[in-house]
Amino acid sequence: MTAVAVIGPLTARWSRLTAKLRDDRGVGLVELLIALLVLNLGIFATIGAFTSGAVAIRNASRISTAAAIADKQMEAFRNTAYANIVASGPTNVTGADGRTYTVTVTVSTGSQKTGVTYNGSSSVKVVTITVTDPANNNNVLNTSTSSFSRCDQAGLGTDTTPCQS
Repeated sequence: MTAVAVIGPLTARWSRLTAKLRDDRGVGLVELLIALLVLNLGIFATIGAFTSGAVAIRNASRISTAAAIADKQMEAFRNTAYANIVASGPTNVTGADGRTYTVTVTVSTGSQKTGVTYNGSSSVKVVTITVTDPANNNNVLNTSTSSFSRCDQAGLGTDTTPCQS
C-alpha cells in the first residue's frame, strides 16, 4: 500500500469537509438570530427607560400635589386671625389627583425680639405643615414652615396690644 493510496481518500474527505464549512447555506439563519437578539436587547432597554420614567413622573406628581395642599393650608392660615392659628392633628385630604394625603399642622410660639431694642413682635407663631402619603408608609412628601406675627396678621380686630412690646 502506497502513501498516495492512504492519503488520497483522506484528502478527498478533507476537501469535502472544508467545502461544507465554506458553504453559505445556513449562515443567514445565524445572522437573523443574532439580529433578533440585538433587537430584543434594545427593546428591553427602551421599555426599562419608559418604566423608570413613568415611576419618576408619578412620584413628582405626588410631591407636587402635596406642595399644593400645603400651600393651600398655609394660605388659609394667612387669612385667619392670629388667635385662631392652632395646631391640628392628622387629617386626611383628597388631592387634585384623587389620592388621599395626611396633613399635620404644628404651631409653636416664639419672638422676633433681637438685642436690647425690639426689632419685631414679641408674639410670633411658627406654623409647620407636613403632608404625608398614607399609602406609602406615611412617607413625608412636603414640609412647609412660615411664621405669623400678631402685628401683621389678618383679623387683628380688637387686639390693641402694641406690636413691639
